[in-house]
Amino acid sequence: MKRADDVIFEVTGGRAVLLDAAGSELITLNPVGTLVWQGLDGRRTHHELAADLHPTFEGVPLQELASDIGAFVAELRASGLVVDAAG
Repeated sequence: MKRADDVIFEVTGGRAVLLDAAGSELITLNPVGTLVWQGLDGRRTHHELAADLHPTFEGVPLQELASDIGAFVAELRASGLVVDAAG
């Protein structure tokens, strides 16, 4: 998965602010969502991203982090904010 090319975003104060392609929805991500958003570069699966971010979240089991990231990415995908890296 990767960020959709037509989504405009800016990170300020540790939070990503996203504007959808239609310019009709403004979304502010919390700091954790922002870390995930920044990691959606199309080169890693959400499992690989979870493994990369895991040291940041002391005490959180890797499986739980991967599951949470997967659910978050699914929400972003349903909103058209992320797309398959191949397409």
